[in-house]
Amino acid sequence: MKIRMALACIGYAAAFTSVLATGPAFAQEKFRISLDTNPSHVRNQGVEIFVEELKKRVGDKLAIEVYPSGQVYRDRDVPKALRQNAIEMGVPGTWQLDGLVPTVALQTLPMFYGVDADVVHTVVDGKLGDFLNKRLEDRLKVKVLGKWSDLGMQHFYSTTKEIASYDDLKGMKIRFSGGTANAERLKFQHVVPTLIPYPDLPMAMSQGVVQGVATTHESAATAKLYDSGLKYSFEDNQFMGQYVPMIRLSFWEEQPKEVQDAILQSWEISVTKQREMAAAAQQKARQVLIDHGVKMAQPSPESITEMRKALMSIQSRVVKEMKIDQETVDVAKEELRNAKVEF
Repeated sequence: MKIRMALACIGYAAAFTSVLATGPAFAQEKFRISLDTNPSHVRNQGVEIFVEELKKRVGDKLAIEVYPSGQVYRDRDVPKALRQNAIEMGVPGTWQLDGLVPTVALQTLPMFYGVDADVVHTVVDGKLGDFLNKRLEDRLKVKVLGKWSDLGMQHFYSTTKEIASYDDLKGMKIRFSGGTANAERLKFQHVVPTLIPYPDLPMAMSQGVVQGVATTHESAATAKLYDSGLKYSFEDNQFMGQYVPMIRLSFWEEQPKEVQDAILQSWEISVTKQREMAAAAQQKARQVLIDHGVKMAQPSPESITEMRKALMSIQSRVVKEMKIDQETVDVAKEELRNAKVEF
């Protein structure tokens, strides 16, 4: 009798262990993604497409959770959070990374000034992108998933006067997002670069602390800056804002090849759609600004080229100041020349 009871207990234990081993709750591995923009933002929408595509390919192997609106980490803290195994993935903006990997600030250098989005994609998605991603991976101990997703082009905006040419910028106090290359470019254009937290910008504009801002159509429209006196825009394509998809290296290396392939395939699909969405969002925002009375002006292609060539006089100094990798700068120059960009 005792033997039969013992065998029965062993059988029950084996069955229970089998359930633990095969049940989805125990087979799943955490895959936490941190974003500091809200769910309606075009970056978040692109990440949601990535998640949907990944779930199609890995099923219940990963417990994927997206934390938007800075719920767990701000973008600037993502590299540290990845190192500490607090999250598995983040998609921070390049401007949040150049303090750790100065080479990522490459697009804010004069040689990229005024370059169209299509050319930026061609250049950054190629040999240059491989260089940049390798620098990021080596320094931050991450896996970069491939092409960077888009925010959009940054332009000048004014509250006080119409900007019809570069001469109209002289002496204006302009709020900018930071970065040595951005500050030096603005100074060269005789602008007074001013750092103000974005949430404080509407009040600063209303009170005349600044006379304008360097940002994107989407950011200006989302913040309703037209309610704070925004009246004019000068669409000079200062640089393309992009986000870098990165996964914690230790997590990446633990995954079987089929999961790694699924992640890469899912990102490739999602980033293509995200870029289309980002471009559409910028166009929609532009129209919103126009509908609220913002007057748009554009420098001619010739004047943009002249400004780019003039700005090149400060590039070597800025590269040295920021300790940007010269080899990567040389690759960028070569790729831009191949794309017929004059500088």
